[in-house]
Amino acid sequence: MVRLLEVGLTVAVCVAVLAFGGTAPSFFAVTQVIILGLGVLFVVSGQFSRVISIHIPIASPLLLLALVLLQVCPLPVSLAPLFGRAPDDLLGESHFTVSMAQYQTVSHLLLLVTYLTVFILTLVLCRDRNANMRLVFALVSLGAFEALYGLIQYLTGWQQIFTYVKKYYLEDATGTYINRNHFSGFLEMILPFAVVLALRWAALLFKNTSSGTATLRKIASRTELLSLVLWLFLAILLFVALVLSRSRMGIISTLVSLVAILALAGTASVRARTRLAIAAFFSLGVVGLIVWIGIDPVMRRFATLGQEYNFSDQNRISIWRDTLGLIRRHPLLGTGLGSFSVVYPSVQTVFLTHLVEHAHCDYLEVASELGLPVAIWVFGSIFWVLVQTVRRYRKTEESFDKAISLGCIGSIAAILVHSLADFNLYIPANALVFTVILALGRGRDDHC
Repeated sequence: MVRLLEVGLTVAVCVAVLAFGGTAPSFFAVTQVIILGLGVLFVVSGQFSRVISIHIPIASPLLLLALVLLQVCPLPVSLAPLFGRAPDDLLGESHFTVSMAQYQTVSHLLLLVTYLTVFILTLVLCRDRNANMRLVFALVSLGAFEALYGLIQYLTGWQQIFTYVKKYYLEDATGTYINRNHFSGFLEMILPFAVVLALRWAALLFKNTSSGTATLRKIASRTELLSLVLWLFLAILLFVALVLSRSRMGIISTLVSLVAILALAGTASVRARTRLAIAAFFSLGVVGLIVWIGIDPVMRRFATLGQEYNFSDQNRISIWRDTLGLIRRHPLLGTGLGSFSVVYPSVQTVFLTHLVEHAHCDYLEVASELGLPVAIWVFGSIFWVLVQTVRRYRKTEESFDKAISLGCIGSIAAILVHSLADFNLYIPANALVFTVILALGRGRDDHC
C-alpha cells in the first residue's frame, strides 16, 4: 500500500507541475482524481488506523474546512449584519451566504480537501524511511527537469511549454509555468534539499580529517566526493535557473533561505570550514555560469525595483492598499475563499481597465477571503510547523533525517518570505508541493 501511495503521490505532483503549474483546471483535475482516489483507497483498505498512530494535528485543517463550508451554507437574512453584509443588498432574499462568489469558494474547498489528503498521505509515507527518501529524490529530480527546461528556454529563445507557445515572459526562464514568479517559487522550495544534501555529503567526505592529514589525494579517492559533486551541481543548476527567471522576490527569498540553512547548519555537526567550502564552490559555480550566460538582463530587472508598472501609484502597493480596505469591510469571516477576483472591483482604485485576480500578497489575500482571525491562525500554524521542524532538526542525530529537516526549513522559509509580495500559495502545483514539504517537516518526529 505504501508503495502505491508513493508512486501515486509522485505522479500527481509531476502532473500538476508539468501542466502549467496546475493553473489549467482541466489538467489539475487529473492530479485531484489521483490524490482523492488514493485517499479513498487508503481509507477503504482498513489502514486508516495508521493515521491515528501518527498523531496528526488534524484539528487545524478540519476547522478550516468547516469554516469554508460555513461560507457557502445558506444563512437567514436576519444574520447578515453579523457577517458584514448590508441588508439592503439582500432585499427580496430569504437566505444569503458569507461567500460572495460561491462557485469559486466551492472550487477552492475541493482544493483544500486535495491538499489535506496530500498532507495525510505524505505523513504516512514519512513512516517508511526508504519511501520518504525516494519522495525527496523525486522532488529534486522534478526540480532539475524544470531548471533545465527553463535554461533551454532562456538560452535558445525556444519559448514554449511543450506544444504551447508562450505569450508572456518571453525573455525569461519559466519552465513549464506560465509566470516566472511561480517558476521561481517552485525552484526555491526544491533548492534547499539539494543544498543540504550537498552539505551532508561534504560533512561525510571531510569526517575524521584534519588539515594535516586531509590531502587532496585522500579526499579525491573517497566515494563520497562523487555524491558531493552531483548534489552541488544540482544546487547550482537550480539557483542559476531561478536567477534567470528574473523574479526579484524569488531571488531574495532564496538568498534568505540559504542564509538560514547555513546558519542552522553551523549549530549542528557541520564544521565551519565545510560550510565555507560548500558556500565558496556554490558561489563560484553560480557566478561562473551566470557570467558565461550573461547577467545584464537580471541586473536590469533589479534596476526597475519598485517600478514594475509605468503608471503613477499603480503597483503592488496600490493593490495592497485596496485589499486592506476589503479586509476592513469583512474582518471576521472574509468574503469567501477564492472570491478575491470577484470582490476586489468593489474597492478597486487602480488598474481600472484590468482584472486583478490576486492581491500579490498571500497574507493579505487570505485575510480578505477568510477573515483576520483565520488568516492569523492559518499562517500561525505554518510558522508553528516551521518552529517544530527547527527543534526536530536540532534533536535528530541521523544524517539524512537531519538534512531533510533542514531542507524543509529552507523551503518553508523561502515561501513565507516570497508570499509577502506574490501569490504562490494560490498556484495549485506550488501549494501542493508546499503541503508535501510541510508534511515532511512535520512527519520527521513520527519517523524518528
